[in-house]
Amino acid sequence: MLIYIIFILLIFILPILGKINITKGVRIYGFTAAFILIFIFCALRFDVGYDYEMYHMLIDGDIKYYTAQINRIEYIPRQLILFSRFIGFYQFFFIASSFIIIYFYYKAIKENSLDRWLSTLIFVCFPLFFFTSLSIVRQFMVVAIIFYSFKFIKQRKFWKYLIVVVFCFFFHKSSILALPIYFLYGNFINKKLIVFIYILGFFSSEILAFFIKLTSEKYSIYLGEIEGEGGSLILIFFQFLGLFLLPLVYNFRDKEDKEFNFYLLTYFVGLFIWGSLSKFGHAGIRGGLYYMSFTILLIPHLKNKIKEYRIIRELIAIICFLFFFVNLYIGSRHKIKDANLPYQTYFFKSAKDFKSNE
Repeated sequence: MLIYIIFILLIFILPILGKINITKGVRIYGFTAAFILIFIFCALRFDVGYDYEMYHMLIDGDIKYYTAQINRIEYIPRQLILFSRFIGFYQFFFIASSFIIIYFYYKAIKENSLDRWLSTLIFVCFPLFFFTSLSIVRQFMVVAIIFYSFKFIKQRKFWKYLIVVVFCFFFHKSSILALPIYFLYGNFINKKLIVFIYILGFFSSEILAFFIKLTSEKYSIYLGEIEGEGGSLILIFFQFLGLFLLPLVYNFRDKEDKEFNFYLLTYFVGLFIWGSLSKFGHAGIRGGLYYMSFTILLIPHLKNKIKEYRIIRELIAIICFLFFFVNLYIGSRHKIKDANLPYQTYFFKSAKDFKSNE
């Protein structure tokens, strides 16, 4: 736990330090230093994240039905796995995937956020981003690339954005879910439609489940088995945040502020997708991730909307600090294994050092 405490304190402090003198004539911005720290933390981890052990076993080749397991992995991460096995360095996969995730989040926040410090805190602490990236590695590489590709959405460069989505398909097939995001930009939000989507999101999973039971006996048997999974507590938090954001839909709409409208719209669309698929295990979180990531830019954008932004900023920072440890607590309550504690580095570790799944 101590290393997590040191880690989060540094994440709070580094971005507000401005330029940091490393050596004579060498300086680095605190914001950049924070993301270098995040990368190192991710890249050196051992048995942190629910899927870590599975990837390690694939690289070692020590897994049942190896051919079937490796072939179900999309092309690019499969090549990373095979290359890691070829060079005899299993950690290469986690170093490379961590770099892709952290680099593209860093670039996107640097280029788009009105408050880089707060965006960094939201990324690290909110129960959907940093901690989730340690587990669903392949999809989060795609989420990070799509998040950075917001630049093409703003510039209305559809073909470039489409190329990115197609390229990401070779990381994770879910990238196709990100294609509609392009068409959300530039639309002046309809407040009645947003409220309707928000309210419907509380019932849409029941409606969808009823429809599946009515039309497909084959798939309806799975509903009872996976109901209740998929981060229901996290969903409740984001639904509560949605309730807080609804007044902004009514009071701060601005036809000229296309970015703010886009952030709000993607938030509520993502929340609807998440809520609708919440009965289908982690499909809800995975489906909404591409849209919910823009929360990292949405909240700092309030800087241009609310006079009391400084108070909101400090309040969100406190919530972030609390949520960081709530994330650790939720992980410790997992029925199979704690995905986050204790934090270990890969140095002098082998397969026999994995935490027990009992």
